[in-house]
Amino acid sequence: MVYIRKLVVQLLLWLVTTCLFLSILFLPADTSYKTGRGHQFAGASYHYTLKKHVENVENFFAYIKDQKGLGRINGEETMWSYISERVVKSMLLVIPALLFGYLLGVAKGVFDFRMKHMRLSFLGEGSTWLMLSLPDLFLIICIQLGLMFLYSKGLFFHVDLFGSDKMDNYVMGIIFLAIYPVFYIANVTNASLQDEQGQDYIRTAKAKGISSLRLLYVHIMKNSASRILAHANTITLYVLSNLFIVEKLTDFRGAAYYLFNALDRGANFYIGAQHGIDVVPAAGYTIFFTLMIFGSNAISQVFKIMITPPSSGVGQS
Repeated sequence: MVYIRKLVVQLLLWLVTTCLFLSILFLPADTSYKTGRGHQFAGASYHYTLKKHVENVENFFAYIKDQKGLGRINGEETMWSYISERVVKSMLLVIPALLFGYLLGVAKGVFDFRMKHMRLSFLGEGSTWLMLSLPDLFLIICIQLGLMFLYSKGLFFHVDLFGSDKMDNYVMGIIFLAIYPVFYIANVTNASLQDEQGQDYIRTAKAKGISSLRLLYVHIMKNSASRILAHANTITLYVLSNLFIVEKLTDFRGAAYYLFNALDRGANFYIGAQHGIDVVPAAGYTIFFTLMIFGSNAISQVFKIMITPPSSGVGQS
Protein backbone atom coordinates (compact mmCIF):
# COMPACT_ATOMS: atom_id res chain seq x y z
CA MET A 1 0.00 0.00 0.00
CA VAL A 2 2.88 2.34 0.83
CA TYR A 3 4.44 1.74 -2.60
CA ILE A 4 1.19 2.50 -4.41
CA ARG A 5 0.63 5.70 -2.44
CA LYS A 6 4.15 6.93 -3.20
CA LEU A 7 3.80 6.11 -6.92
CA VAL A 8 0.42 7.83 -7.14
CA VAL A 9 1.86 10.97 -5.54
CA GLN A 10 4.78 10.95 -7.98
CA LEU A 11 2.41 10.39 -10.91
CA LEU A 12 0.27 13.38 -9.88
CA LEU A 13 3.40 15.53 -9.54
CA TRP A 14 4.51 14.41 -13.01
CA LEU A 15 1.12 15.34 -14.51
CA VAL A 16 1.16 18.79 -12.90
CA THR A 17 4.79 19.44 -13.89
CA THR A 18 4.25 18.28 -17.48
CA CYS A 19 1.16 20.46 -17.86
CA LEU A 20 3.07 23.48 -16.54
CA PHE A 21 5.95 22.93 -18.96
CA LEU A 22 3.58 22.41 -21.88
CA SER A 23 1.63 25.54 -20.98
CA ILE A 24 4.88 27.51 -21.27
CA LEU A 25 5.41 26.10 -24.77
CA PHE A 26 1.97 27.33 -25.80
CA LEU A 27 2.55 30.92 -24.72
CA PRO A 28 1.50 33.23 -27.58
CA ALA A 29 4.31 34.91 -29.48
CA ASP A 30 2.49 38.09 -30.43
CA THR A 31 4.97 40.96 -30.71
CA SER A 32 4.41 44.52 -31.90
CA TYR A 33 7.30 46.40 -33.50
CA LYS A 34 7.83 50.14 -33.51
CA THR A 35 9.66 51.76 -36.39
CA GLY A 36 11.20 55.17 -36.87
CA ARG A 37 12.37 57.02 -39.93
CA GLY A 38 13.07 54.83 -42.92
CA HIS A 39 11.31 51.97 -41.14
CA GLN A 40 14.27 51.53 -38.80
CA PHE A 41 13.66 49.39 -35.73
CA ALA A 42 12.78 51.56 -32.72
CA GLY A 43 11.37 49.08 -30.19
CA ALA A 44 9.16 46.11 -29.54
CA SER A 45 6.47 45.11 -27.07
CA TYR A 46 4.95 41.75 -26.16
CA HIS A 47 1.20 41.26 -25.74
CA TYR A 48 -0.17 38.32 -23.77
CA THR A 49 -3.82 37.32 -23.94
CA LEU A 50 -5.38 34.33 -22.19
CA LYS A 51 -7.67 33.80 -25.17
CA LYS A 52 -4.72 33.34 -27.53
CA HIS A 53 -2.98 31.07 -25.03
CA VAL A 54 -6.03 28.80 -24.77
CA GLU A 55 -6.41 28.87 -28.54
CA ASN A 56 -2.81 27.62 -28.95
CA VAL A 57 -3.54 24.71 -26.59
CA GLU A 58 -6.74 23.84 -28.44
CA ASN A 59 -4.99 23.99 -31.81
CA PHE A 60 -2.26 21.64 -30.57
CA PHE A 61 -4.70 19.00 -29.34
CA ALA A 62 -6.78 19.41 -32.50
CA TYR A 63 -3.60 18.72 -34.48
CA ILE A 64 -2.85 15.63 -32.34
CA LYS A 65 -6.38 14.34 -32.91
CA ASP A 66 -6.31 15.02 -36.64
CA GLN A 67 -2.86 13.44 -37.16
CA LYS A 68 -3.54 10.62 -34.66
CA GLY A 69 -0.22 11.44 -33.04
CA LEU A 70 2.55 13.97 -33.51
CA GLY A 71 2.32 13.87 -37.30
CA ARG A 72 4.93 12.98 -39.90
CA ILE A 73 8.19 14.34 -41.26
CA ASN A 74 8.48 14.61 -45.03
CA GLY A 75 5.32 12.53 -45.33
CA GLU A 76 7.16 9.31 -44.40
CA GLU A 77 8.72 9.05 -40.96
CA THR A 78 6.44 9.77 -38.02
CA MET A 79 7.43 12.54 -35.63
CA TRP A 80 7.18 10.10 -32.71
CA SER A 81 9.70 7.67 -34.26
CA TYR A 82 11.94 10.65 -35.11
CA ILE A 83 11.87 11.81 -31.49
CA SER A 84 12.25 8.25 -30.15
CA GLU A 85 15.49 7.72 -32.08
CA ARG A 86 17.00 10.83 -30.52
CA VAL A 87 15.68 9.88 -27.09
CA VAL A 88 17.35 6.45 -27.32
CA LYS A 89 20.66 8.10 -28.23
CA SER A 90 20.45 10.37 -25.20
CA MET A 91 19.48 7.45 -22.96
CA LEU A 92 22.69 5.69 -23.99
CA LEU A 93 24.47 8.60 -22.33
CA VAL A 94 22.20 9.34 -19.38
CA ILE A 95 21.64 5.82 -17.97
CA PRO A 96 25.33 4.75 -17.96
CA ALA A 97 26.31 8.16 -16.55
CA LEU A 98 23.86 7.72 -13.65
CA LEU A 99 25.01 4.13 -12.99
CA PHE A 100 28.71 5.04 -13.07
CA GLY A 101 27.98 8.14 -11.02
CA TYR A 102 26.50 6.05 -8.22
CA LEU A 103 28.88 3.09 -8.35
CA LEU A 104 32.09 5.09 -8.67
CA GLY A 105 30.74 7.78 -6.35
CA VAL A 106 30.06 5.31 -3.54
CA ALA A 107 33.49 3.74 -4.08
CA LYS A 108 35.15 7.17 -3.96
CA GLY A 109 33.15 8.06 -0.84
CA VAL A 110 34.32 4.89 0.93
CA PHE A 111 37.88 5.70 -0.15
CA ASP A 112 37.56 9.25 1.26
CA PHE A 113 36.15 7.84 4.51
CA ARG A 114 39.02 5.36 4.96
CA MET A 115 41.67 7.95 4.01
CA LYS A 116 40.40 10.58 6.48
CA HIS A 117 43.00 10.02 9.21
CA MET A 118 45.88 8.97 6.96
CA ARG A 119 48.89 11.02 5.89
CA LEU A 120 47.67 11.26 2.27
CA SER A 121 44.14 12.27 3.26
CA PHE A 122 44.19 15.09 0.68
CA LEU A 123 43.81 12.39 -2.00
CA GLY A 124 40.43 11.62 -0.47
CA GLU A 125 38.21 14.48 0.70
CA GLY A 126 40.57 17.10 -0.72
CA SER A 127 40.32 15.81 -4.29
CA THR A 128 36.54 15.46 -3.97
CA TRP A 129 36.07 19.04 -2.81
CA LEU A 130 38.43 20.28 -5.55
CA MET A 131 36.43 18.54 -8.30
CA LEU A 132 33.13 19.79 -6.86
CA SER A 133 34.39 23.37 -6.82
CA LEU A 134 35.36 23.38 -10.50
CA PRO A 135 32.63 24.04 -13.11
CA ASP A 136 31.77 21.08 -15.32
CA LEU A 137 32.16 23.14 -18.46
CA PHE A 138 35.72 24.01 -17.47
CA LEU A 139 36.56 20.34 -16.83
CA ILE A 140 34.99 19.21 -20.12
CA ILE A 141 36.95 21.77 -22.13
CA CYS A 142 40.16 20.87 -20.26
CA ILE A 143 39.64 17.17 -21.07
CA GLN A 144 38.99 17.95 -24.73
CA LEU A 145 42.04 20.21 -25.04
CA GLY A 146 44.16 17.72 -23.10
CA LEU A 147 43.24 14.81 -25.39
CA MET A 148 43.88 16.90 -28.50
CA PHE A 149 47.27 18.02 -27.14
CA LEU A 150 48.35 14.47 -26.25
CA TYR A 151 47.31 13.23 -29.68
CA SER A 152 49.23 16.03 -31.43
CA LYS A 153 52.36 14.97 -29.50
CA GLY A 154 51.85 11.31 -30.33
CA LEU A 155 51.32 10.42 -26.65
CA PHE A 156 47.70 9.21 -26.98
CA PHE A 157 45.50 7.63 -29.61
CA HIS A 158 42.94 9.66 -31.54
CA VAL A 159 39.61 10.21 -29.79
CA ASP A 160 36.64 11.54 -31.77
CA LEU A 161 35.31 14.33 -29.54
CA PHE A 162 32.55 15.68 -31.78
CA GLY A 163 29.56 13.95 -33.32
CA SER A 164 27.28 11.08 -32.36
CA ASP A 165 28.08 8.29 -34.82
CA LYS A 166 31.12 6.65 -33.24
CA MET A 167 31.72 4.74 -30.02
CA ASP A 168 34.18 7.47 -28.95
CA ASN A 169 31.34 10.02 -28.95
CA TYR A 170 29.26 7.90 -26.57
CA VAL A 171 32.16 7.08 -24.25
CA MET A 172 33.22 10.72 -23.94
CA GLY A 173 29.62 11.86 -23.48
CA ILE A 174 29.18 9.39 -20.61
CA ILE A 175 32.43 10.55 -19.00
CA PHE A 176 31.45 14.22 -19.28
CA LEU A 177 28.01 13.58 -17.75
CA ALA A 178 29.35 11.37 -14.94
CA ILE A 179 32.03 13.78 -13.66
CA TYR A 180 29.89 15.73 -11.21
CA PRO A 181 27.65 12.80 -10.04
CA VAL A 182 30.74 10.76 -9.07
CA PHE A 183 32.11 13.42 -6.75
CA TYR A 184 28.70 14.55 -5.50
CA ILE A 185 27.79 10.99 -4.46
CA ALA A 186 31.29 10.55 -3.02
CA ASN A 187 30.74 13.57 -0.78
CA VAL A 188 27.28 12.32 0.28
CA THR A 189 28.61 8.81 0.95
CA ASN A 190 31.53 10.07 3.01
CA ALA A 191 29.27 12.34 5.09
CA SER A 192 26.78 9.51 5.66
CA LEU A 193 29.50 7.10 6.78
CA GLN A 194 30.90 9.67 9.21
CA ASP A 195 27.44 10.29 10.69
CA GLU A 196 27.03 6.57 11.36
CA GLN A 197 30.31 6.30 13.29
CA GLY A 198 28.88 7.52 16.57
CA GLN A 199 25.86 5.19 16.60
CA ASP A 200 25.41 2.65 19.41
CA TYR A 201 25.35 -0.33 17.06
CA ILE A 202 28.89 0.59 15.90
CA ARG A 203 30.25 0.37 19.42
CA THR A 204 28.35 -2.87 20.03
CA ALA A 205 29.69 -4.41 16.82
CA LYS A 206 33.25 -3.41 17.72
CA ALA A 207 32.85 -4.90 21.20
CA LYS A 208 31.81 -8.19 19.57
CA GLY A 209 35.04 -8.23 17.58
CA ILE A 210 33.53 -7.60 14.14
CA SER A 211 36.25 -6.56 11.67
CA SER A 212 36.33 -2.97 10.47
CA LEU A 213 35.80 -3.99 6.83
CA ARG A 214 32.74 -6.11 7.67
CA LEU A 215 31.43 -3.34 9.89
CA LEU A 216 31.85 -0.81 7.07
CA TYR A 217 30.44 -2.75 4.12
CA VAL A 218 27.72 -4.78 5.87
CA HIS A 219 26.42 -2.54 8.66
CA ILE A 220 27.37 1.09 8.02
CA MET A 221 26.76 1.00 4.26
CA LYS A 222 23.35 -0.61 4.80
CA ASN A 223 22.23 2.15 7.13
CA SER A 224 23.71 4.86 4.89
CA ALA A 225 22.12 3.56 1.69
CA SER A 226 18.78 5.31 2.20
CA ARG A 227 20.45 8.71 2.61
CA ILE A 228 22.58 8.12 -0.48
CA LEU A 229 19.59 7.04 -2.58
CA ALA A 230 17.67 10.11 -1.40
CA HIS A 231 19.89 12.14 -3.73
CA ALA A 232 18.81 10.22 -6.85
CA ASN A 233 16.45 13.03 -7.83
CA THR A 234 19.16 15.68 -7.51
CA ILE A 235 21.65 13.65 -9.55
CA THR A 236 19.10 12.87 -12.28
CA LEU A 237 18.09 16.52 -12.58
CA TYR A 238 21.71 17.57 -12.76
CA VAL A 239 22.58 15.00 -15.45
CA LEU A 240 19.55 15.98 -17.54
CA SER A 241 20.35 19.70 -17.28
CA ASN A 242 24.01 19.04 -18.07
CA LEU A 243 22.93 16.92 -21.06
CA PHE A 244 22.07 20.14 -22.93
CA ILE A 245 25.60 21.47 -22.47
CA VAL A 246 27.31 18.19 -23.35
CA GLU A 247 25.25 17.52 -26.46
CA LYS A 248 25.54 21.08 -27.76
CA LEU A 249 29.26 21.32 -26.96
CA THR A 250 30.12 17.96 -28.56
CA ASP A 251 27.57 18.17 -31.42
CA PHE A 252 25.93 14.98 -30.14
CA ARG A 253 22.57 14.75 -31.94
CA GLY A 254 20.38 13.54 -29.10
CA ALA A 255 17.11 14.64 -27.47
CA ALA A 256 18.63 17.63 -25.64
CA TYR A 257 20.32 18.89 -28.83
CA TYR A 258 17.09 18.82 -30.82
CA LEU A 259 14.98 20.23 -27.97
CA PHE A 260 17.39 23.17 -27.83
CA ASN A 261 16.99 23.66 -31.59
CA ALA A 262 13.19 23.42 -31.34
CA LEU A 263 13.11 26.12 -28.65
CA ASP A 264 15.74 28.35 -30.27
CA ARG A 265 14.10 31.45 -31.77
CA GLY A 266 17.37 32.60 -33.29
CA ALA A 267 19.40 35.76 -32.76
CA ASN A 268 18.17 37.52 -35.91
CA PHE A 269 14.72 38.93 -36.66
CA TYR A 270 13.01 41.29 -39.03
CA ILE A 271 10.19 43.73 -38.42
CA GLY A 272 6.80 42.09 -38.65
CA ALA A 273 8.07 38.55 -38.07
CA GLN A 274 6.52 36.30 -35.45
CA HIS A 275 9.18 34.22 -33.73
CA GLY A 276 7.45 31.09 -32.57
CA ILE A 277 9.00 27.81 -31.51
CA ASP A 278 8.64 24.38 -33.09
CA VAL A 279 5.92 23.27 -30.67
CA VAL A 280 5.30 19.67 -31.77
CA PRO A 281 8.83 18.26 -31.33
CA ALA A 282 9.41 20.51 -28.31
CA ALA A 283 6.33 18.99 -26.63
CA GLY A 284 7.56 15.46 -27.42
CA TYR A 285 11.01 16.06 -25.96
CA THR A 286 9.52 17.83 -22.93
CA ILE A 287 7.36 14.80 -22.12
CA PHE A 288 10.44 12.58 -22.40
CA PHE A 289 12.47 14.67 -19.93
CA THR A 290 9.62 14.90 -17.43
CA LEU A 291 9.14 11.11 -17.68
CA MET A 292 12.82 10.65 -16.83
CA ILE A 293 12.36 12.79 -13.72
CA PHE A 294 9.21 10.87 -12.78
CA GLY A 295 11.07 7.57 -13.17
CA SER A 296 13.97 8.69 -10.98
CA ASN A 297 11.58 9.98 -8.30
CA ALA A 298 9.57 6.74 -8.31
CA ILE A 299 12.67 4.51 -8.15
CA SER A 300 14.16 6.62 -5.37
CA GLN A 301 10.98 6.41 -3.28
CA VAL A 302 10.63 2.64 -3.76
CA PHE A 303 14.25 1.92 -2.81
CA LYS A 304 14.03 4.17 0.24
CA ILE A 305 11.00 2.21 1.48
CA MET A 306 12.68 -1.14 0.76
CA ILE A 307 15.86 -0.20 2.63
CA THR A 308 14.24 1.73 5.48
CA PRO A 309 10.67 0.47 6.02
CA PRO A 310 8.38 2.86 7.93
CA SER A 311 8.22 0.48 10.90
CA SER A 312 12.00 0.05 11.25
CA GLY A 313 14.02 1.95 13.80
CA VAL A 314 16.66 4.46 12.92
CA GLY A 315 20.27 3.33 12.99
CA GLN A 316 19.54 -0.36 13.38
CA SER A 317 21.40 -3.01 11.44
